[in-house]
Amino acid sequence: MRVRILKEECENGKLVLLLKVGIELNYIHKHELGELERQILDFILDSDEVTQRELSRVFGRAKACRAVKNLENMGLIQRERKGKTYIIKVV
Repeated sequence: MRVRILKEECENGKLVLLLKVGIELNYIHKHELGELERQILDFILDSDEVTQRELSRVFGRAKACRAVKNLENMGLIQRERKGKTYIIKVV
């Protein structure tokens, strides 16, 4: 894990820090993710960004939706609405 201080301020006698935390994807990839989530994360990493519709075609609609929500809750991916689908990128 890597931590960088992006900004530091003093407000009302309190130190406020804006941190950027980098987590090694290999660690999460091996220990925290299920098999389907690993496959979907690899698929997104290979493509740089994909639509949720593409993931649904490859992995199945319900499975892809569930795995994408889990990955988003872990903070590994970001979904951005575009028309009737989402664009998915690794954060």
